[in-house]
Amino acid sequence: MKNTITEALNWRYATKEFDTQKKVSDDDLKTILESARLAPSSFGIEPWKFLVVTNPELREKIRKVSYDQSKVTDASHLIILTRRTDASALVDEFVQRASTIEGASLEDLNSLKQNISGAIGRFSPEQYTLWSAKQTYIALGMMVETAALLKIDACPMEGFDATAVNEILGLSEKNLATVSMLPVGFRGEDLGATRKKVRRSFEDVVEFIG
Repeated sequence: MKNTITEALNWRYATKEFDTQKKVSDDDLKTILESARLAPSSFGIEPWKFLVVTNPELREKIRKVSYDQSKVTDASHLIILTRRTDASALVDEFVQRASTIEGASLEDLNSLKQNISGAIGRFSPEQYTLWSAKQTYIALGMMVETAALLKIDACPMEGFDATAVNEILGLSEKNLATVSMLPVGFRGEDLGATRKKVRRSFEDVVEFIG
């Protein structure tokens, strides 16, 4: 299994050109998204929502505010990772969900709710924005690795106007804000596919402190 993971990570690269004729199956797409749903998050609060944009007109609009990068429209699917902006509702939903799944009363979970609310409540608006955005990158990494294991190409993206994407998709009224995007599909005639992976050595990036 460990060889399979390493091989998949060596195989993957940030795909720039996608084959417009090849589509990711519904099952594989769900597996990729499921890996994001199951990603760890601080407090287990999941301050995110993942949007799969299938409307061609919307993808064209998003491409225009993404420096005209073809992968936005050419990839099989475009996944947009957003963060939740409504912190208070997020905590309430988490506690209610925990009560339902674990069979605990809301009263029993009140101290948990107070602990989480207190921790998040200490954030300034800027700190909450950064914290919630950082959580989504954990899910992004999970999706990238899962896609690689399925031999599906992907390209994590930050090169776009997030405010414009929010406006195109009407995210503000949904208490969401765009963080990053992930086109997924199958590589086309992309020079990057044949380039050697440039990485620092294991010894350079890892230090064991005993």
